[in-house]
Amino acid sequence: MTPDDDDEKLDFGKLPPEIDLLLQQGVAAHFSDPALAERSFLAVLALAPQTLPAHRCLVKHYNRCRQFDKALPAARNWLEAAAALAGLPADWRLWKSAPGNALAALKGLAFVHLRSDQLPLAADMIARVIAMDPEDAVGGSVVAALLEETRLSMQGLPG
Repeated sequence: MTPDDDDEKLDFGKLPPEIDLLLQQGVAAHFSDPALAERSFLAVLALAPQTLPAHRCLVKHYNRCRQFDKALPAARNWLEAAAALAGLPADWRLWKSAPGNALAALKGLAFVHLRSDQLPLAADMIARVIAMDPEDAVGGSVVAALLEETRLSMQGLPG
């Protein structure tokens, strides 16, 4: 995929062309040039810190590269930006309901905590996502299943 190939572009919603181009460039470079992908996503966030698709792409990039030390602050920033845009409290525990973008960010942070072996926190976060999204529109059930799979595999380890 190249950023100039309109048939292959991801739809990030209505964004300024220069922001969309950087996101497309980052996505296209993810497998071939991870450093370029990271620079592209960070460039978007430097230009427009509230661009939720850039936060999501950066977190997914770090997760796929297994850079969980970078994924954790990136996911926290994504959640903070999503909460601010939705007018929600910074503390997700205070949310009574939330739009999909905020729930996706909370799910993303739960996943990073799961991969960082912080299972209780991941479980609390994903339970909150599922409670606010009973139709599973943001896919919280996927992280919940991974959490359960992780717990079961840990029980099978020699103690």
